Amino acid sequence: MAEWFAWWGRAVVEHRVRALALSVLLSLLAAAAIGMRLRDGLPVDFTPQALFMDKGDDISRLQEIEAVFGREDNDVVLMVEGDLGTVEAIAFLRDLHADLEALDVVEGVDSLVDAATVRAEGELLVVEAPLDDADPAAAIARAASDPALAGLVIGRAGDITAVRVRLDRERERVADLAPAVATVVETARARPTPAGITVQATGVPFIRSEVVDLMIDDETRFLPLVAVLFAGTCLLLFRRFWSGLAPLFVVLVADLWVMGALLASGAVLNVLSVLVPTLVVVIGLSDGVHIVARYRDELADRAGDRADAMAATMRHMAMATFLTSFTTAAGFASLLVAKTQVVRDFGTHCAVAVLISWIAVMLVLPTWLAFVPTARVGGSLQTEAGRSLFEALHRLVARHPAPVLVTCLGMVVGALWLGRDVQSQSSILEMYQPEHPTFRAVHDADTRLGGIVPVFVYIELPPEADEGAVLTPELLRPMAALEAELRQRPEVGWASSPASWVARIHGLLTGAEGIPDSREAVAQELLLAEMSGELPLDALLTDDRRGARILMLTQDAGGRALMETKAIAEARAAELFAGTGARVDVTGDGLIASSGVAQLVDDLVRSVGLVVVVILVTMLVLLRDLRLALIAAVPNLVPLVFTLATLGVLGEDLQITNIVSFTVAVGLAVDDTIHFVVRYREERDHGHDVDDALHRTFHGAGRAIVLTSVLLVVGFGVLAWSDLTSTRWFGILSAVTMIAALLADLLLLPALLHLFDRRNRQAPTRSSSR
Repeated sequence: MAEWFAWWGRAVVEHRVRALALSVLLSLLAAAAIGMRLRDGLPVDFTPQALFMDKGDDISRLQEIEAVFGREDNDVVLMVEGDLGTVEAIAFLRDLHADLEALDVVEGVDSLVDAATVRAEGELLVVEAPLDDADPAAAIARAASDPALAGLVIGRAGDITAVRVRLDRERERVADLAPAVATVVETARARPTPAGITVQATGVPFIRSEVVDLMIDDETRFLPLVAVLFAGTCLLLFRRFWSGLAPLFVVLVADLWVMGALLASGAVLNVLSVLVPTLVVVIGLSDGVHIVARYRDELADRAGDRADAMAATMRHMAMATFLTSFTTAAGFASLLVAKTQVVRDFGTHCAVAVLISWIAVMLVLPTWLAFVPTARVGGSLQTEAGRSLFEALHRLVARHPAPVLVTCLGMVVGALWLGRDVQSQSSILEMYQPEHPTFRAVHDADTRLGGIVPVFVYIELPPEADEGAVLTPELLRPMAALEAELRQRPEVGWASSPASWVARIHGLLTGAEGIPDSREAVAQELLLAEMSGELPLDALLTDDRRGARILMLTQDAGGRALMETKAIAEARAAELFAGTGARVDVTGDGLIASSGVAQLVDDLVRSVGLVVVVILVTMLVLLRDLRLALIAAVPNLVPLVFTLATLGVLGEDLQITNIVSFTVAVGLAVDDTIHFVVRYREERDHGHDVDDALHRTFHGAGRAIVLTSVLLVVGFGVLAWSDLTSTRWFGILSAVTMIAALLADLLLLPALLHLFDRRNRQAPTRSSSR
């Protein structure tokens, strides 16, 4: 195999024009595939359904209920605040409501304009819109004191109101939501506001589309900066223009090929697979740096013969890069056994990306170097400072391997202790900084209204039950009790159900509290109310009155709080509805998203362990050395542990915005570890003992490992200054990951090799390093 790779290196140099033509052709095909796919919009999906187990029972049940009532997570919420109790403010609300209802992308609008309040007038009930009151201030005060409206469309202080714009239920993908959301927001902004009145937008679809826009803007802003830093650092470290830019150019081409292949296959990027291009940069850049460094050494040893130098480089490095790529790809491919669809997709996308990246490195990098005059490639990268560093590291490990090992393991244990309390969490605002307008808007919705996260309890009787059976005292009383208990939850800002409406109507008519004593009395009182005007019961009852909902709005309190509410609601529902024959489901897109994120994080944590095991097995097969494979597996865990510890020290939870950094930890750790181990084994196969082999490996592979780490820390570290939380955390954790991987490969791995790889140990001989 080594000789085949040597032949390939020589062939690329000797036929560099053909290799260039092939590279250009593949790049044009990839660009065409990307362009064709982007004509239909950016193929991303960040919906809660995309996070959940594919076609699981929970999501299937939610879809069944949504088929009856419609979706609750497709409301753009326009919050109007200021002095609402004026003629001008009321007129503005009416005009805005009418403007929004006229839009084709809107299914309906809920606001104070069409809200219903109920009051008693003698022995009769009057159902009317609160804004019908001639006195604007009195109208706002009455609406704010109505329990059915306060929290839903108006704040309890009466200084903020919500216009809830329900988008077409078929719009679920971000590509479909974004133009509809933009239309709603632009329509609201086009309506002149009275003095002292402001309008701010929020809501789940608004946030979903905005997050994608923010990610694109962040990429547009930071990608050129990162590219410049990569290029500048490459030029500084390599001290040559053309060979310095070679690794960076290659990973850009690799990213183009990868995205072309994925998009041509119909892939839709989710919250995890958007990381694929970054993973290609991490792994491809590392392999590229190792190859360029070795090529410069070989070129210096062969008096500038490019064909011989490239053949020697490929003979020594192609197998190492193949081992890193194949091992990493196998590890990610093992994610196909994960429970969560997005994790399986992520594993597939990463495995394909890593292999395509390796092909790009093997073709494009030698082609690039083949066109660079030997005088401009540069000589050996070894400097006096580098020699001193690696000599010091080798002396430390050679003289004190056991203390180095104990110190490293002690640091790992300490890092585990620091990360012991890190738990999975999710929230709508995890992508935002506190000063962002959307963060403030959601905070206002949480504290001054009822929140924007929909959750509901669905009570359903079997088909054989009588029509209207859900409106009996036997079911309304436990429904009312459950609603009352859920209202006490700190994250629940508003709740409504048929039971609360029946109790309210009963109180207005009779002055008594609670539910009427008979089914007939319930029916009579509801009929009297409906004769007085239209009640908003369609969102709470099925047409046959065999099903009912307790509909709630909750604050963005985090996934753990929502899941706790779900558990409490399910437990109490089982007690309250025991013996009624009713099926009770606690669901909603907020819970689906929270449950999906929790499962996703748990699945990723388990999958990382599986990836490590698969990588170990793959290294064992490829290296054909159990001892060496076991030794090489240990340093791969260090970056994962230190990334977890960083979250613990900074008081952060495992979220979508930072869990992706663990995949970078796996990719980078495996890559540099294998390069070190392959070079070490090569030196051992040449007859060097452990001490001498490590000495030569430090001066050979160690240089490229340090260069790669410096490049990536500088390039990704700048992302820590991003305004987008996901990008900022990726920058911070990636830098920590790379530093931890570097320390593990240059201290822990050599110490392990020195202590446990003592076969055929010879008398120490000090050979000169390459």
